[in-house]
Amino acid sequence: MNPPCEITVRALLPALRTLVAKDLAENYGWTQTKIAKRLGVTQAAVSGYLTQDVESTALPPFNIEELRGIAKGLTNEIAMKRLTHVDLINNICEICLSLRRGGTICHVHKIKVAELEEERCTICMQLHMSLADISDVRRVILGDLRAAVSLVESTPEFTDLVPEVFSNIVMALKDAKGIADVAGIPGRLVRVRGKVRALMDPEFGVSSHLAKLLLAVMKINPNMRSAINVKHNNSLLSVIKKLNLRYEMLTRDPKYEGEKDELIKFTEGALKKDGSWLDVVIDSGGFGIEPNAYFFDESATKLADRIVRISRMVSNLERK
Repeated sequence: MNPPCEITVRALLPALRTLVAKDLAENYGWTQTKIAKRLGVTQAAVSGYLTQDVESTALPPFNIEELRGIAKGLTNEIAMKRLTHVDLINNICEICLSLRRGGTICHVHKIKVAELEEERCTICMQLHMSLADISDVRRVILGDLRAAVSLVESTPEFTDLVPEVFSNIVMALKDAKGIADVAGIPGRLVRVRGKVRALMDPEFGVSSHLAKLLLAVMKINPNMRSAINVKHNNSLLSVIKKLNLRYEMLTRDPKYEGEKDELIKFTEGALKKDGSWLDVVIDSGGFGIEPNAYFFDESATKLADRIVRISRMVSNLERK
């Protein structure tokens, strides 16, 4: 008996814990005790993670670039307190399942157990994402997201708009009720060797923060079914104004962390004030919060078209 879970336990989890612990300690100043409590491990284990060489964390079949991208997304969400313990476990499981459905874990598992290739194993696909279980509507949304991702991946200028917390693009079912009805990119859109890449295919239920924001927006305007976050700066604001996009800006106290759902409440209020439609909501950032701009549109591909145009305009502006 050789289930793929062994690869997760022996190679994926230790590497992610090490990278996340190091990031929290070095870039956010977290203590070992605080890190241990958040990751659900002992302080002694965290001490071991922090002394481990980063390159050595990438055990086969994973490479360090792939693991860094996944871990960075988790770290940012943890540091900004956007993930509950349930959310964190859910995200880890979603990452694992995605890597088992034709990803790194799937490929190495078939090498390790040769009979799986011979017998054309599709266990993980059948258990967790059987195409027969996906409605036509959900299939269309996943297809739209794939097309949107291809657009931004093929746009070099978009790289400069990816924030430290990374970007994600999501799209919801027409009658979305919760996060499970919103599709996004597991691990987000990350920078890898100067290019933007989605490490995994889009799935439903993998986004937390951006999905919650979109769901709040859809309660007021159901037609706004897609959202993306990008890095905010003065150049982006200039382009937003030049294109006459409707926007509102949340200004935070730089010394105050703010309420957990402050952006959501602000966005709901702005939509009601502006006649239920906004192209952009800007979070100017604050204590532990990176400035981000959140764009909305009717579909992921329409949104990607817009953000590609905007990224090129921002790039041209900054070169002058």
